Amino acid sequence: IFSALAHLLLLLLVAAAALSSAPGTVLPPKAMNNDDAATPGGIPQAEFIEDVAAHLAKSSITHDEAITQLQDLYSKYKFIDVRLVTSKNNLKGKIPEIKKTLEAVQFLRQKASTDEVVTTHFELAANVLATANVSKVEHVCLWLGANVMMEFTFDEAETLLSKNLKTAGENLAVVEGQLAFLRDQITTSEVNIARVYNHEVRLRQAAKAS
Repeated sequence: IFSALAHLLLLLLVAAAALSSAPGTVLPPKAMNNDDAATPGGIPQAEFIEDVAAHLAKSSITHDEAITQLQDLYSKYKFIDVRLVTSKNNLKGKIPEIKKTLEAVQFLRQKASTDEVVTTHFELAANVLATANVSKVEHVCLWLGANVMMEFTFDEAETLLSKNLKTAGENLAVVEGQLAFLRDQITTSEVNIARVYNHEVRLRQAAKAS
C-alpha cells in the first residue's frame, strides 16, 4: 500500500519553507556616501550632529530644512527596519523546519538498512492525514518551493539540507548584525532631530528675550 510513499514522510515536514537558499536580506536605500559601503548591508550611517549651528552653516540650510532631511532619513531607516525584521522572522521560521526535515531524512536512512516497517502519516489535503507503512526507502522527495518537488538520494538530500541549514544560519547572523547597526542609526537620527529642534527653540527664546 502506498508504495509511492516509499518516497516520502519527509515531504510532510519540508514544505516550501524548507529549502530556500536565498539570503533573505533586503536592499536598503542607496548609500549616502562612499563610507557607507563599509557599513552592514550598505545601510547609510547617521552622523551625530554635535554642533547644530556649525552643521546648519556648513550645509547652508535652515532648521526646517535640516529637520526635513533628518526625518526623511529616519523614515528610510524605519522602512529598512520593517524589511529586516520580516527577513529575520522568516529565517527563524525556516531553520527549525530544515532541521526537522534533515532529522527525518537521517531517520529514514537509518531504517532503510533494516526490514523494519515505519508507520507514518502524510497529508492528503489541508487538515486531512492518512496513515502509511513505509519500508526499504531508497529515495526521498523534497519540496523546493513554487510547487516544485524533486526526488533525491539520501546523500543528495542530506547534502542539500545541511547546506541550506548552514546558509540560513549565516544569513540570520547577517540580518541580526544589520538590525543592530540599524537600531543605532535610528537612535542617532532621533537624537539629531531633537537637537536641531531644541536649537531652534532656544534661538527663538533668546530673540524674544532680547
